[in-house]
Amino acid sequence: MSIQLHMEQMPDYLAARFSGSGVAEEVWRQFELIAEHCKRSNGDKLLIDITGAEGKLSIIEKYLAAEESRIFAQYGIKVVFIETPERMDPRRFFLLAARNRGVNVEAFTDFQSAEEWLLK
Repeated sequence: MSIQLHMEQMPDYLAARFSGSGVAEEVWRQFELIAEHCKRSNGDKLLIDITGAEGKLSIIEKYLAAEESRIFAQYGIKVVFIETPERMDPRRFFLLAARNRGVNVEAFTDFQSAEEWLLK
C-alpha cells in the first residue's frame, strides 16, 4: 500500500488528507501539486490532515519536509497540519524549520482548533 492523497475544496480552504502507509517522501512530494491546486482555485488557505497516514518522521525527514514546504510560502498559502497526539513533535522541529523558510504554518491534534487557526 502507498500513501493516498484526497483533496476536497471546502467553502473557505482546501483540505488535503493523506492516508495509508509508505515512505514519508510520498507526502511532501505532493506539496507542489497541492499548492498548484490552491492556486488554480484562487485559495490561500490549506488544511493538511496527516492523521490517516502511518509512520513517524525522523529528524532528517522533518527537515526535508520543511524544505519542500517552501512552495506554500512562494504561493502565499497559510497552512495548518492536523497530526495525531502520539506523533506530534513536542519540539515542533518541522514547524520551526518551515517558518524559517517563510511558511505561515501551525499544527494541531484536533480539527476544530486547526480550522479556527486557519480561518482567523
